[in-house]
Amino acid sequence: MPSLPADFAFSPKVWADHVNAYFDKKLVFGAFALVDRTLQAAPGTTQNFPYFKAITAAEEPAADEALSVGKLEDDSFSCTIKEIGKAVGVRRAALRASAAKQDRIFAEVQRQIARVQAEKVDADLITEINTSGNYVQGFTSTSATNHKMTVQVLAQGKLTAFGDKADEASVVFMHSHNYLDLLTDSTAGFLKADANDPWYNVPGFKGRILGMALVVSDQCPAHATIDSNTAYECFICKPNAYGFMAAEAPDMEYDYDILHREHVFAGTQWYGVKSFHAEIASLDYRIARLSVVTRFTA
Repeated sequence: MPSLPADFAFSPKVWADHVNAYFDKKLVFGAFALVDRTLQAAPGTTQNFPYFKAITAAEEPAADEALSVGKLEDDSFSCTIKEIGKAVGVRRAALRASAAKQDRIFAEVQRQIARVQAEKVDADLITEINTSGNYVQGFTSTSATNHKMTVQVLAQGKLTAFGDKADEASVVFMHSHNYLDLLTDSTAGFLKADANDPWYNVPGFKGRILGMALVVSDQCPAHATIDSNTAYECFICKPNAYGFMAAEAPDMEYDYDILHREHVFAGTQWYGVKSFHAEIASLDYRIARLSVVTRFTA
């Protein structure tokens, strides 16, 4: 191990804990996921999320008939484990500039590694959620004039997708251009932010509307062009609509490139993502997609 500045010691465990803490803060879609951090499987292998199947319907027995005994059965969702990683270099000259700057430099390395890992997990969750069969279509704009994002469009999509179970919806994700249209809606006063909300520190959280946390993320993909305006995908999700498995902490390693006089820090993470939409019970839809046009262009 090459020598480091006297006031710095690389500890993989400490760095992993710090990166993991930053990782949790940077998650957007992942902040609302069912998370299992006990992953041991290697990349390329298949891992299972356990769940319980729905029991059969209630019976109406005759006076002298016994109830039949149903079983509570378990099953699992399967997902493929992958590995992601990122290496960051810090030149020796930068560390020598000032001892007071070293902690800030190393904290920034940890934060940046965590950020790109969180963005990759979020991107994979969006792809999983937006895959055909992993959502029910709640609303699709057909006109750039009348079908922009409003409270009415949001309510229509939510109720069309979930029916009498619409109140179970917990979060809606939308593109910033859809959010801008929503703010111009005269009924958008329903949107209310509360610093005591458990999702207040999630990046992009704007408050609650129609009983749901509203989170703005430009990772929401484009759907199509309608009347020369772009429609973006918005997603309304119930609790535990999707999840990801991850190792307890990322693996952190350090090396020194003697030719370039550069300290190199690398972080790798194993994880897998899965949508749980319409799996536990056929009528229990968990993810609704709204394809809503915006007057603004990217």
